[in-house]
Amino acid sequence: MLKKLIATTALISSVALTSVSVAQTTITGSLDLTLRNHKHKASGGADSETSMGRETQLNIANKGKLNNGMDYAAGFSLEFDGTQSASTADSSISNEAVYLNLISGGTTFHVGLDWMQNAKQDLIGSVGDIIDEVGAGVVKGAKLNYVGVIYPKESIGGGILQNFGNGITASALYVPNAGNTGTGNNGATAEHNTGSNSAYEIGLRGVNVNNSGISFDAWKNKTEKAEGATTTDGGDTKGLAYSLGYNTGPYGVGVSKQTTTYETGTDRTSKFAQASYAVDKNLTTSLVYVTTKDESVAAATRATEKVKSLMVGYNFGPVGLLVTASRIENVGAITTGNDADALGISLNTKF
Repeated sequence: MLKKLIATTALISSVALTSVSVAQTTITGSLDLTLRNHKHKASGGADSETSMGRETQLNIANKGKLNNGMDYAAGFSLEFDGTQSASTADSSISNEAVYLNLISGGTTFHVGLDWMQNAKQDLIGSVGDIIDEVGAGVVKGAKLNYVGVIYPKESIGGGILQNFGNGITASALYVPNAGNTGTGNNGATAEHNTGSNSAYEIGLRGVNVNNSGISFDAWKNKTEKAEGATTTDGGDTKGLAYSLGYNTGPYGVGVSKQTTTYETGTDRTSKFAQASYAVDKNLTTSLVYVTTKDESVAAATRATEKVKSLMVGYNFGPVGLLVTASRIENVGAITTGNDADALGISLNTKF
């Protein structure tokens, strides 16, 4: 029986290989280890802490040609985040960079999740992503967060990416169930976010356009509430984001504006500015300033949340170091939010 099984498997494999062109498979990965220290005046310092975290990721990618001459690329990543419950870890392991792309010239037809260019990516060009370093997911109560909703990028769906050359690309992504990472096996019993329905994101990006040193972003996204849902359990959420940057020699500057609008008519708006200087080929520093206003906060206690940050990145070749020292005033965009100091030290490597 075993010999018959082996022979059958070999036959199937040989038939499959003759129907496609030769493909190339690669395996890569990354490792991030981070130390964070937060000193928060709120609640008598109860929100202060020192902690360490980790993120590891394994990437499997395949590319080649179809028998009609088109190119294709497919792959998935396994991400293992630290400090997560078992249920959260189970869903986050397999929701990274899952894609099957069909490519014709500068046009890519995409199905998957967490692959398409998106508004969640760093928009201002500082040495580190300021939202990842001191945003709502790091400093407790902070309003600084990603524009609109991250569901278009984080949900399974389909889209198109057009490369116009000279560093300019445009994209459109549609997902039928916001919050569904594809955990329903082949669409069975699809799990989606309560109170939401479909979502989309369109964007235009330019990186060092025509070697001019100019880069820009423009994004619009929307998540629709589910049929019959109320505003409080999942109203429509819209996002707009713009950025403009310029680099010349060792100097770089960038500005960005990001606005999230909820069905209640309230906006959360963040404005970013950064200036960077590359001391040499290995050492780069950035000064970042961000203000965030949130109209959902009662007018009597509303304040502007302000972030001032110094970021230093050093390249040791295969290992990178990022140090971020930040001051966050009026945490939560409220007068009673008090201030917080945040320090992050991160080592990362790719292999």
